[in-house]
Amino acid sequence: MMRLGGFGKHRPDRADGAGSHGGGWRDIALSVLAHALLFGLFALSFTFGSITDRARPGTEQAVQAVAVDEAEVEAAIEALEAQQQAAQRERQAELERLEAEREREAERLTAEREAARAAEEARRQAEAEAQRQREAAEQARREAEAAEQARQEAEAAEQARREAEEQARREAEEQARREAEEQARAAAAEAEAQARRVAEARGTFDAAIRQKVERAWNRPAGIPDGLSCVVAVRLGPGGTVLSAQVVRTSGNAAFDRSAETAVRRADPLPMPDEPALAAPYRQGVELIFAPDE
Repeated sequence: MMRLGGFGKHRPDRADGAGSHGGGWRDIALSVLAHALLFGLFALSFTFGSITDRARPGTEQAVQAVAVDEAEVEAAIEALEAQQQAAQRERQAELERLEAEREREAERLTAEREAARAAEEARRQAEAEAQRQREAAEQARREAEAAEQARQEAEAAEQARREAEEQARREAEEQARREAEEQARAAAAEAEAQARRVAEARGTFDAAIRQKVERAWNRPAGIPDGLSCVVAVRLGPGGTVLSAQVVRTSGNAAFDRSAETAVRRADPLPMPDEPALAAPYRQGVELIFAPDE
């Protein structure tokens, strides 16, 4: 009696990415072996058939031969199918593993590309921000320089203004000093001229007043010669005598009274018409009365 052995489980080498190609060749080899096995079984069936034909019907040899042949065939077929299914599952698992690896590699490449894009974008943004900061710093520097220049110009203008004001003040003070000096000289000259006019007028009018008063004087009897006194006279408008009083006596009462009487008799006394010249006479003058001199 012949026995058919089962197929051993074949595990192809998957190293260096040859798993999928090895699985394909293995399936082909298994298919060829399966067909060879079937042909062998058919040949055995014919052989067993001839044996059973030679055996007597109903004998143990005929029954045993048929039973053994069918069991071996079914076992061989089941083993072949199990091995094919295992190979299919292994090939599917390998495909799934490869697909997972491809997906992981694609994800890795995608992540690297995204990271590279993000890094490039960050670099561009950093460069743009750095450029913006440089431009802002340059703008701030220009503005600071402009502000400093404006400040310096303002200080220079203010300094020039102060110097101009100081110069104008000094010139004004000098002009005022010169004008004041000129006015003082003019006033002094005018005062001097006025003093001369007043002195001349006083001399003229004082002499005229003395002459008129002396002409109006009646010499009292018995008085000695050479007497003199001072009479304070205050005149009104037109030379009107408002008062006459001896302020320094001659020592002779009759002479003093005669002097006062002579002043009143000479009313009105000569007096200048110019108010400035007439002012001293209105305020009062002292007349030295000395008819014998």
